[in-house]
Amino acid sequence: MAIVKKAGVETVEFLEEENLIKVTISIKIIRRGGKSTIKTPDDVIGYEEMEALHKALIQGHRWIKLLENEKFKSVRELAEKEKTDKARISKFIRLTCLAPDIQEAILCNTGAWVLTLKDCLKPFPMLWAEQRNHFAKFALTAPTQSTGQQ
Repeated sequence: MAIVKKAGVETVEFLEEENLIKVTISIKIIRRGGKSTIKTPDDVIGYEEMEALHKALIQGHRWIKLLENEKFKSVRELAEKEKTDKARISKFIRLTCLAPDIQEAILCNTGAWVLTLKDCLKPFPMLWAEQRNHFAKFALTAPTQSTGQQ
C-alpha cells in the first residue's frame, strides 16, 4: 500500500483576477489494490461519494467561467457541447450567486446547518442576508463545531 501525504492548513481564498474561490485542505491519498481514496481530516471520501451539491457548485463555477470567457456564445451552445440540458446548466450557474460564506460552508463542510442540492435548486433570494435566513429555515442542523477564530 502506498500513501502520499499532502500536509497543509485549511484555507479559503477568493482570487479576484481569475474570479475563482480557492479551497485548500490537507489530505492523504491512500491507494489499495488499484483503488484510490482521499482521506480528509474529517472523514474518508472517494470521488464517487462526493456530495451532489459540491459537484453542482463546482460545475456551476466551471460553466459560468466558460461563458464569461466567451468560449461559448450561449447556454444552449454550452448545453449541446456538455450533452446536458439548458435548465440544468442554468440551475447550476445560479448556485454561483450564493453568498460567499454559504459557498464556503458547502465546499468545506462548515457552518451551523447542512444544505442539499434539492434545497439549493429551488428558487432562493438573491440578497445574501435573505439567503442566509432562507436556507437556515429548512436546512438540516449539523453538529456544532468549535472554531479557533481569534
